[in-house]
Amino acid sequence: MYTSLPAIQEDGANNHHDSNLNSVTETTPAIAQNDKDLRRHDAGSADDAIPERETWGGRFEFILSVMGYSIGLGNVWRFPYLCYENGGGAFLIPYFIMIGLVALPIIFLELCLGQFSSLGCISVWKYSKLFKGAGFAMAFLSAGFCLYYNLVLAYCIYYMVISFFNPQPWVGCDHEWNTDNCYEGKYFGHLDLNDTTNSSLYSTTETFTSTLLSTVANFTTAGNYTGKHVRATEEYWKLHVLDISDGLHSLGSIRWQLFLAFTAAWVIVYICISRGVKSSGKAVYFTATFPYVLLIVLLIRGVTLEGSLQGILFFIRPDFKSLGRAKVWQAAANQVFLSFSPGWGGMHTLASYNKFNNNCYRDAFMFCISCAFTSIFSGFVMFSIVGFMAHDSNTSVEKVVDAGYGLAFVVFPEAVSRMWLPQLWSFLFFFMLIILGLDSQFVCLETLITALTDELAAIWPKTRRWKWLITLGTCCTMFVVGLPLVTQGGIYVMTLLDWYLSGFSPMVTTITETLVVSHIYGVNRISRDIHSMLNFTPSLYWRLCWMLFSPLVLLFIIVFAFFDYHSPVVGDYTFPSWADGVGWCLVSFSIFFIFTYGIYHLLGEKGTLIERLKMAIQPHAQWGPALNVNRLQAGYALMPGHEQAGSGNESNMISAPGAGTEDYDFHHPKEFETGV
Repeated sequence: MYTSLPAIQEDGANNHHDSNLNSVTETTPAIAQNDKDLRRHDAGSADDAIPERETWGGRFEFILSVMGYSIGLGNVWRFPYLCYENGGGAFLIPYFIMIGLVALPIIFLELCLGQFSSLGCISVWKYSKLFKGAGFAMAFLSAGFCLYYNLVLAYCIYYMVISFFNPQPWVGCDHEWNTDNCYEGKYFGHLDLNDTTNSSLYSTTETFTSTLLSTVANFTTAGNYTGKHVRATEEYWKLHVLDISDGLHSLGSIRWQLFLAFTAAWVIVYICISRGVKSSGKAVYFTATFPYVLLIVLLIRGVTLEGSLQGILFFIRPDFKSLGRAKVWQAAANQVFLSFSPGWGGMHTLASYNKFNNNCYRDAFMFCISCAFTSIFSGFVMFSIVGFMAHDSNTSVEKVVDAGYGLAFVVFPEAVSRMWLPQLWSFLFFFMLIILGLDSQFVCLETLITALTDELAAIWPKTRRWKWLITLGTCCTMFVVGLPLVTQGGIYVMTLLDWYLSGFSPMVTTITETLVVSHIYGVNRISRDIHSMLNFTPSLYWRLCWMLFSPLVLLFIIVFAFFDYHSPVVGDYTFPSWADGVGWCLVSFSIFFIFTYGIYHLLGEKGTLIERLKMAIQPHAQWGPALNVNRLQAGYALMPGHEQAGSGNESNMISAPGAGTEDYDFHHPKEFETGV
């Protein structure tokens, strides 16, 4: 077997490492020329040339892509709800603490790993071969997310298209899907909350306002409306758009309008990423910036509505007593974790297309600050309109606001229908949601495609030439697999995926990553790798977060969630035990990938179990920067160069200072080809 890389040294080697960096600085021109020689192929062999890995067209493409990845729909409708439910302005205290202890350290770490190695979420685990299964788990999570997230985009596309109707179809109770319990609102003439002749209808605590604008999480299943007043917008959402079935056991027929919107969503996504980061990188100039324009427009419109101040004050009013509840801290950690998206593999993927010396430390700070700002800013936008809804319905804010899809597809269609030019405001709102969703979908799908391409390229180096075909095949496969989502019971399938796949699994992969990097690969090793890229060594704070604070916080969330666990529900429908079992199988896939690959890798090693373990936790011979000029800068032994379309002629190799080729095993071409 190959020997361990000479540049990965234990404590006490820092002086030697720094001297290597100084010598690299003096010899950079010669190194760069030699690296070009490695990539040069003989004349007349263009057909045999191995395509190089893509890179971002500019630094801002990367920054905007990272922002677009994590600044999504959850910032718009989930954060404002959590903020008002968990202490208002006081919620920002645990929120920012969780950013400092969880989001920022892990994002910085993942950006460094991806940028240092130029590898996606699977291949990047060459730094500790035994745990490569965690990379497969990340790819699996991204695939599952892509499945149901495109359904949300389909909902938004459908609502955006029908926004142009006049009158809009969710207005009024005279449609075929409406029931006798339909309520149009005081501006539409059926019932008036201020009408004393109808006061008997609302003399008890079980009034209309107690069920006002309920969300997907609170609605009743089809046909169960006796004795309840239901908004026209809610009936339109449940009985026409979803035409919801009785439960997960009854998926029913395909909703063809959703099928067409679902198809359109996948076509748009494919067009935007068909050329890899070259196309998606250009798309984010629009998709990552235009939502801010729309948010500003909606805020201006929101604050000019009567009652908006009531909603904004409700949003920011602090309740410091709530900080004594563990639930508030758990909610803050959950929101930070889900919004900033560590553990999904997306950060590795985005950073893998960076140049080696890109300042990802600065980028991590910029991203976290912008994501937090967007969440808070969205809260002002949402609650200004919710305040208008409360004033308009003659009720309190807490009776109006709710979380989840109902906020987008029940509350805001109701709100914009009462504004001047409702078609315009409705179109702008759903167009904004589509743009926000596309950014996240781009990166999750690119994470999966990059992982597949990197793994296949390690076996067949010319795979990158056919990446467009891999992209098309992936999109078509995901489209077919996702068809159950556009049935009458599709909302139940989506709830199952979201509840289990997006809840516990990313935390498992993130805990695995931080512990492996800091305790097995070594916090000193990763610090020296970062020094070679950024010319500074991470401080004690970052090391302690990776080694202790971040995994402990995530472990606390998981344990606390188990004590507070309950099966997912959709309105009055509680998922049966067999569906609960399916959900936990989805969660177990993360652990399954980690342990299964670990066992598989150990079986492929030679020697006793202890010897196999020692070899398995060591970095792969290919671990390190992709380009030889950067490997030399980082103090790693040089690669034959075939990955960069070179001739593979070992005579072209030069030795890194203190890392001679005699320490690097060139006698196992199979390892170079497969990356196993």
